[in-house]
Amino acid sequence: MLYPDASDADKAGDPKTDGSATSSSISEHDPLALEELLRSIFQFAEPPSLAVAARVCQRWNGIALDELWRSLPSIYPLLTLLVPRKWIMDATKYHKDILDSLVKADWDRFKRYAARIRFVNIDYDAKVNLPLDSVALVQTFHGGSPLLPNVKTIFWRFFQNKNFMSIIPFIGPKLETLHLAMEEGISNPERLQLVQSLARRTPDLRSLSLHSLTKIEQMDTPLAVLISSSPKLAHITLPAFFLTKEVVAAAARLPFLTQLRHSGWAMAENVYQESGMCFEFTPESFPLLDTLAFAALPTRMAKVFDATDHVARLRSVYLDCPAFYSSQEIETVFAKLAAGAKRLQDIQLVCCPILQLASSSSNDSLSIDTIRPLFSCTQLGSLQLWAPHFVPLNEEDAVEMGKNWPLMHSLSLCPAPLVKRDQGAGFHILTAFAKSLPHLRILRLFFNKEIPIFDGDLYPVSRFRTLEKIGVGLSPVPKGKAQEIGFLLASLCEHLPLIDGGVSGNHRGAKITGEYGTNLAAEWFEVKSAMNLAFRVKSSISRKYGRATESDAESGENGS
Repeated sequence: MLYPDASDADKAGDPKTDGSATSSSISEHDPLALEELLRSIFQFAEPPSLAVAARVCQRWNGIALDELWRSLPSIYPLLTLLVPRKWIMDATKYHKDILDSLVKADWDRFKRYAARIRFVNIDYDAKVNLPLDSVALVQTFHGGSPLLPNVKTIFWRFFQNKNFMSIIPFIGPKLETLHLAMEEGISNPERLQLVQSLARRTPDLRSLSLHSLTKIEQMDTPLAVLISSSPKLAHITLPAFFLTKEVVAAAARLPFLTQLRHSGWAMAENVYQESGMCFEFTPESFPLLDTLAFAALPTRMAKVFDATDHVARLRSVYLDCPAFYSSQEIETVFAKLAAGAKRLQDIQLVCCPILQLASSSSNDSLSIDTIRPLFSCTQLGSLQLWAPHFVPLNEEDAVEMGKNWPLMHSLSLCPAPLVKRDQGAGFHILTAFAKSLPHLRILRLFFNKEIPIFDGDLYPVSRFRTLEKIGVGLSPVPKGKAQEIGFLLASLCEHLPLIDGGVSGNHRGAKITGEYGTNLAAEWFEVKSAMNLAFRVKSSISRKYGRATESDAESGENGS
């Protein structure tokens, strides 16, 4: 066992000086005894190797243990230095045994190991959790100081109310990154209590991330206090419905904040309130912000981007629209954004018609005209649009994109439409994209049932040089044409890409299940098989006739 029982490693050195080797005690004739060199080597070692290294000698012991215990996949390796895990899991049944064990525990040893921990990930499922009663007993014997005095990063996922507050004793003043995921089993009072307890405990906090699919009443003030008491915050990620005026105002005063994002949230009418997602720029607010995410209706989005001084600093923008208005309103949003954000590199828009508003139309399609204002953002590298539908592109549109977006590496244009699934792009558009944007890494489109034309040339002049993923979403496969599509894709790609079908995490429509989803997956599996076969053919041609792609030639040169 690598973590729970470190007694053998302790025996390799002097327990009183465990981990305190200094350069003055190191032989000048033994290069592997140099502390700096050992630390550089051990940071690349796997846990089994580190466990062995810790038993080599006194000099290696502390350095290897520092690295071994730097990052833990669970908190149990530390706690079981004091008490068996079986007892920790049931503090009620083993209460007396736990007390006896804590009385006899080697607390100096516990503190040495706890001081080594910099990163811990607590992600237990609903059945395996960390009981609050056990943690409370450990904290009682440990004293008032945090159990992890030097921890820098904590990822903690909660499932049960009774164990929700067990995180508090582990949070130390040196914490820099805190990621909390609150599952639906946690009631609102407990969520509120946790946020209140965190305030003023983390003066060095630089990254705060909260995930919750449930709106919590009266969260504004405690969350604003937590943010205000962490003046070094640079990254904040919150559910969109937590971005109230009070919370946004607290974030706006942070002098080092560069990223304000929203986490995944249930875009349902019962949790959406535009008044609770009221981001806005005001004078002297957000002095360094370059990454922004918020949810609002298009009219409010457009008003936010009127603040040209703030918008000019933006490099990444992520927008959620809970009601799809007209394509003209979305075009206005993009026009306002593009007018100020000339350094824009990444933009995502998710349109989800969850609100049944009189002026909303889920059948209005986005088009090349909708996104044309963004052509002035010549540094744009990623454009992700998820909406009910996107009008199919033609070859001229692909040429225009390549001309204005030379740095584009990721392009997604509604691969899983909610409506008009009989209107998609023809597979021939891939040839135009391979010519205009050959350095794309990710391309997601919705294709129609038009039968693709493959002329048999596996080495066309225009090919994708770096394409890693083709997102086909809900695109149908023309009946009996899986092989043609597979060979066409193989001919247009230098490297074997991943075909990504179905809906993504940004899909806001009904889940695709049943016979339709099963048939779609089976059809694209045939395409993948054909594409794999085509790549094997290309490989055979290269070996037999010496005809290599550019990437083959480069790899050959590197190998030689």
